[in-house]
Amino acid sequence: MALRIGLCQGLKQFLMLGLLAWALVLLGSLSVFSDLPLGRPSQSAVRSRSHPQVQHSSRVIMASQTESATAGPTEPRRGGDGATRGREAPSSKFSHLGPPHRRIRLQQQRRLKMRRSAMLRRRRKNGRGIKNAEEGLDWEARHAVRGLWNGSASARMLSPRLKEAAEFYVNDNKHKVDYRGPRRAGLDGKQILCQLKEKARLRTLDGSEEPFSSLGWGRLVPPQALEKLPGAPFKTCAVVASAGAILNSMLGKEIDSHDAVVRFNAAPTESYERDVGRKTTIRIMNSQILTDARHNFSDSPLYRNVSLVAWDPAPYTADLYQWFQSPDYNLFTPYETRRKASPSQHFYVLHPAFIWSLWDVIQSNSQEDIQPNPPSSGFIGIIVMMTLCDEVDVYEYIPSVRQTSLCHYYEGYFDNACTLGAYHPLLYEKTLIRRMSRATEEDLKRKGKATLPGFHTVTCPP
Repeated sequence: MALRIGLCQGLKQFLMLGLLAWALVLLGSLSVFSDLPLGRPSQSAVRSRSHPQVQHSSRVIMASQTESATAGPTEPRRGGDGATRGREAPSSKFSHLGPPHRRIRLQQQRRLKMRRSAMLRRRRKNGRGIKNAEEGLDWEARHAVRGLWNGSASARMLSPRLKEAAEFYVNDNKHKVDYRGPRRAGLDGKQILCQLKEKARLRTLDGSEEPFSSLGWGRLVPPQALEKLPGAPFKTCAVVASAGAILNSMLGKEIDSHDAVVRFNAAPTESYERDVGRKTTIRIMNSQILTDARHNFSDSPLYRNVSLVAWDPAPYTADLYQWFQSPDYNLFTPYETRRKASPSQHFYVLHPAFIWSLWDVIQSNSQEDIQPNPPSSGFIGIIVMMTLCDEVDVYEYIPSVRQTSLCHYYEGYFDNACTLGAYHPLLYEKTLIRRMSRATEEDLKRKGKATLPGFHTVTCPP
């Protein structure tokens, strides 16, 4: 009898211990899942993807880069800044990603703020200077950011992953680039300004060239040139990149103090006014914005009551017939529809010869082979505004001490390619902007601010 009682008690204890163990396992699993961040891939997961996926997510930029969040904080995620998360390939594994809803966005902002506060506390405690403020990036990204600050960045500073992605696009040469011009890597800021002023003349489709003249575009395009926008030439202009580093910058009032403000692709202002401001004068968009239904171009208030400038990659030869028959994204139909529905809205399409003239200038200032793809929307927008303004302040195109791998301030997507480039020749673009900038080192590092003169204020030798 005693033996039977002992066995029963032992069995009860064994069952109790088993139930307790299962309960602990269950509680541990719940705590892990409750701590996982929602709506974004981990940085380690991003790094593990192959370079074609890496690049389409950075093929934007400006860049930072792609306004999906504008229609409402709970709408479905949309594609990406040179805009949106880039000019995404059909095979993209990230096509479902877009701006997270308000609760997730606030969680992300709180996490970023906590990380930055902890970083600043460490810096104060250890007595370290501003040069160490880019903590949290991988070593190569920190090295490249410092190179941009010095105006001497090189592909040698990139991570192996980004080097591989850039090499892929150089070898792919989708647009059949055949550059045979000079390469002079040692030009100073004034020389680069004069080179851009001479070589990169702003040009839009005016309807006078075939096949557009036969299609009646001479009556469709705005009667006044882009350079003659109401208010132009503007005295002061702000170009606002979509980079994640602009979060918690408190630059909104400073940005809105300019006479004209440029934004890119789908970058919103609502809910971000403190950091990016409220005003939008011109919105520069890649063709994906016009064609992807997720951006709701025809109805979104984001694209109303502002001047619009669109562009699309074309062959390096700028063959208009070939481009019209096979654009990267067919922007021609939505352009015609908008112009007929809203003839009073200033809406322009950049001429592909202008786009590739910018690329030529970038390549001519580097001994390295840059990616044979069009410049980012950010670089295009900067040069457009240097034509329209006396002075241009550019925010977070060259990253500040707030630099993060967060691609765009309104999306939960992380990849250093959005800042340093893979599809676009971002590293080389930003190096030129740094050399031309007249901003103080303090403004550059604290605000991510580069200050550039308008072309008509620059006197160049004959």
